[in-house]
Amino acid sequence: MDQDEIVWLGIEALHEEIEYGRLTASAVVEASLARIERLDPTLQAYSVLWPERARRAAARLDAGRRAGEPLGALHGVPVAIKDLCDVQGEPTRAGTTALGDAPAAANAEVVDRLEAAGAVLLGKLKMTEGAFVAHHPSVVPPVNPWNADRWTGISSSGSGVAVAAGLCTAALGTDTGGSIRYPSAACGLSGLKPTHGRVSLRGVFPLAGSLDHIGPMTRSVDDTSRLFEVLCGYDPGDPWSLASNPPVAHGSALVPHARGIRIGIDRRFCEQDVDPVVVEALHASLEVFRGLGAEIVEIELPPVEEAIGAWVSLAAAEVATSHAATFPSKADEYGPDLRQTIEMGLAVDGRSVAHAWQTRIALSRRLEGCFDRVDVLAAPVIPGLFAANTNLADLVANPAVAVAIRFTTPFNLSGIPSLTLPGGFDREGAPIGFQLLGAHCDEARILALGAAFQSVTDWHTRRPAV
Repeated sequence: MDQDEIVWLGIEALHEEIEYGRLTASAVVEASLARIERLDPTLQAYSVLWPERARRAAARLDAGRRAGEPLGALHGVPVAIKDLCDVQGEPTRAGTTALGDAPAAANAEVVDRLEAAGAVLLGKLKMTEGAFVAHHPSVVPPVNPWNADRWTGISSSGSGVAVAAGLCTAALGTDTGGSIRYPSAACGLSGLKPTHGRVSLRGVFPLAGSLDHIGPMTRSVDDTSRLFEVLCGYDPGDPWSLASNPPVAHGSALVPHARGIRIGIDRRFCEQDVDPVVVEALHASLEVFRGLGAEIVEIELPPVEEAIGAWVSLAAAEVATSHAATFPSKADEYGPDLRQTIEMGLAVDGRSVAHAWQTRIALSRRLEGCFDRVDVLAAPVIPGLFAANTNLADLVANPAVAVAIRFTTPFNLSGIPSLTLPGGFDREGAPIGFQLLGAHCDEARILALGAAFQSVTDWHTRRPAV
C-alpha cells in the first residue's frame, strides 16, 4: 500500500491494518506528513505542524502494540485540531495575533480525549479570526481543494480543507453560527455539530460560549460517529457540559437505519432564494431516503427571521466578553470584522439581550414541537455557489449570505444537533452539502440515518484532484 492510499483509509480500515500488522502508526503518520509537505504549501490548511511530536506519539503507540497493549478507538489515526483548542506547551492563537504566544498550561478536554483514544495530533489548522467571518489580515487563507475559486466555509476553513485533501483523517471544528456545517458542505465532508453541551468546551477559546459547539469533521459518517463516541461525555470542569449525557453507539456498531424515520421538510424555508442546483440536490437526497424506507413529511418550521437578529445580539455581546482581556488594549491588532463585532457587543444594551434570550427560548420550544411530528429535519447548508472571498458579514456584496445564516444560526440558538452530508456536485465541480437536524441529544438517530444514506451513495467517497 503506497502513501497516497494510506491517507484515504477510514478509521475502521486503519484500525484493521494496524491490528493485523500490515501497517504501523508510524507508517500512517509518515504518509500524512509526506502529503502535507507536498500539498499544504498550496492549500494552506495548517497554521502549525508538529512532525516530531507526531512521530514520537506514533512510536509510543507502536511500542505499546508490540508489548501487547490493546488498540484504542483511534489508535494511530492522524487528527488535526482547530486553533481554538489548547494543547499544553503550545500557544492558542484563535486565528488572531491579539492573544499572543503564551503556551497553554493544559490540554483542552477534547485533546485529552483524542490522545487517550490513540489519536496522533499532526498540528493546528487555520481558521478565521476569533472563529468569526474573515481571516486575519496576516493569514493566508486556506484553498478549497475541489475548486480554488470557491468558498472553504468559515470558520473551520483549515479543518475542511485538510480533511478533504487527505492532509489528516479527521479534524475538530467549532460551530457558533455554521462553522462546522459550512466547511463540511463546501469541502464535501461529513461533519457533526453535536447538541450544545455534549462535547466539552473546556480549554476551547470561546467565540460565544452559549452558542459554541465543537465536533468532528471527517470523510464519512462512520468516522464521524467514531470520533463523536470518543469526544462525547460529561465534563465537570465545563460549565456548559450536560450532566445528562447519554452514551453513543460505537462506530462499528452504528447500524444504518432509515426505515420508518419521518424526515420533515419545509419547502418555503428550504427553497426561497436558494440556487436551483442546491434545491435539486436536497430533493434528490430526500428521494434516496424515501427509497431506504423513510417517510418524507411536509412541515412548517417556526419563523426564524427574529431569531437571526437575536443571534447577532447575543453573539456580539458574548464575543466582547470573550475578548475582554485583549480589547480594547490590543484593538489595533484585530482585523476589521472581528473588531467591529466586539465594538457592537460592547454597545448592546441589556434590553436587547433580554429580548434576544426571550426570542431564543421561544424558538427552541417551537422547534421542540416540530419533533413531535417528525424525527429529523432536512435543510440546505450553503444556498448557492459562494466564491472564495465570501464574507458572511457583507450583505451588500453578497445578499445570499443572509440566506446562508438562515440555515445555521437558528440551530445554534436552539442547540440541537446537525449532521452535514455531501449530496452532489454543482456546475463548477464543487460539493453540495445538506444537513439533517435532530432533536436534543438525538445524535444517534441522525448518524444512523446518515450512515444509511452513505451505504447507497458514493458522494462521500469522491476525492478532489490535488
